[in-house]
Amino acid sequence: MIAAMKRAFSRTAAVFLSLGLSGNARREPDPQQVWQADIQIRTLEITKTKTNISARVVVYTERDDDARDARLVILLPVGVGIDRLAAGCAASAGPSMVPALRAMVLCDIGRIPNHGFREVEITTTLPSESLAKRFGVFTYSSTPDPVPGNNYAERAVP
Repeated sequence: MIAAMKRAFSRTAAVFLSLGLSGNARREPDPQQVWQADIQIRTLEITKTKTNISARVVVYTERDDDARDARLVILLPVGVGIDRLAAGCAASAGPSMVPALRAMVLCDIGRIPNHGFREVEITTTLPSESLAKRFGVFTYSSTPDPVPGNNYAERAVP
């Protein structure tokens, strides 16, 4: 086992050296080149019918690079269940006493190219009239975001 680890380490070291990399070499970033993607909520549209509520969210990105591993969190109004989810979305588990109720939906929306967008739509049941009815949405990615203040939006159900 030790011999196998030494061989693997030797191969890795050889690759690093062939690429001009070493543990002591430090590369300063080019001040003109920055890795960033301003992922943002462009649209949060809430529509209510007699039987359900639909939330349509548009996530947009700009600023040089793709937004990698983008995610969207949809915070649901109190007292709703899920009628329909978009592909790549999963709802949180409900409480044991009322498993149909949900608190949030998490959507994996993948890579969004620079100046690209993704649209997600979900449909929920109607909550009781006495409950507050607001949706909140938050998006993020694994690419650094220079303007995180536009990653969140909130809307009341009409």
